[in-house]
Amino acid sequence: MKHLIPAQHTGKSLDIKDSRTFDSESDSKFFYQEAKNRLLQINKWYEIANLPVASFEHLDSFGEHSMETPQEGDFIKIDIPGPGLNTTGGYDYVQIEQIDESSDASQDLITLTLRPSSLPNLEDDHETKHFFKNMASSSIQVKRDGKTVEANYFGRNEVINLELDSLLDKLRNLFVALGAKLGASSSQWKALISGILHKP
Repeated sequence: MKHLIPAQHTGKSLDIKDSRTFDSESDSKFFYQEAKNRLLQINKWYEIANLPVASFEHLDSFGEHSMETPQEGDFIKIDIPGPGLNTTGGYDYVQIEQIDESSDASQDLITLTLRPSSLPNLEDDHETKHFFKNMASSSIQVKRDGKTVEANYFGRNEVINLELDSLLDKLRNLFVALGAKLGASSSQWKALISGILHKP
């Protein structure tokens, strides 16, 4: 029941894992549903993360704010603290490329795969509006295996996006991507993974 994570070919990769083990499978099944719901509540990722750095807004496939269950083709607008002087107002955008979900008697698994994207609903602008190139991907996964529930983050092919028309955008992306390489990105995703698996 392993969901495919994009292969690593170039640039930086990042793997983060956390898990919780329960006394019974019924407890782990109940908690898996809680963790899965947190994963799908994109607008609450800032609250879910124990040490939030960025905030996230779920947009539908037309670029409008959405409170619905995420669908493939939807977008996420990311607000990372730091320089906001670029052509998107300081925001980064990713598209939900794939949502995989499967279950059997002993396992449950859901994987959300995100990819840097252009601005939603702009046919005349295909520039990737993210500090990583479009070859990069982020896969966030919640899995139950017997009595254990785990959450994973897989970052793949993380290459700084400097192929932009605007010099301001290039400088901003360089600054943010260097911060990510120095650990800011890792801290953000660790916080979200930990929050997804938080047991009150």
